[in-house]
This record gives sequence, C-alpha cells and structure tokens, in this order.
Amino acid sequence: MRRVKKSLRVIAENSNSPKRFYWRGNWLQVVSVIDKWCEINNWWDDRGELHFYVVLAHNFGVYELCLNEHGIWYLTRVFD
Repeated sequence: MRRVKKSLRVIAENSNSPKRFYWRGNWLQVVSVIDKWCEINNWWDDRGELHFYVVLAHNFGVYELCLNEHGIWYLTRVFD
C-alpha cells in the first residue's frame, strides 16, 4: 500500500459515488465501491467532512479516493 495525496479529476454520480477518475494519463472506470465512510473532524481543524471511497478499477487496481467538503477529490492510497 502506498499513501498518496494527489488531487484528481473524478466523474461521480449525484450521490458523489465515483464512477471514473483520471490517474497517470488514463481514465479509470470504477467497477465497484468496496468500502466507503465519512470522517467528521473537529471544527477547529478546518478540514470539515471527508468522504472516503475504496474502489476497484477496471485495471484491477484498488484505490482510496477522498472527497472533501469543498468538492475536491484526492487519491489518498494505492493498494498494491
């Protein structure tokens, strides 16, 4: 597993569930969402809610994506 903190372009459904994301010059199709959760930080941390999604992509890669309260997506982990 590698920790990453890179912003991403993500195509998501109305429920913010990711459908595709752009990583290393390719659009990766999300085959399934393996896990999802929300973390609510303390108001003084100024990070707000973070929504995490562990997804299986069509290239058989497993990735953890994060959506912050400002609508910005990040790739936070790549599972080897």
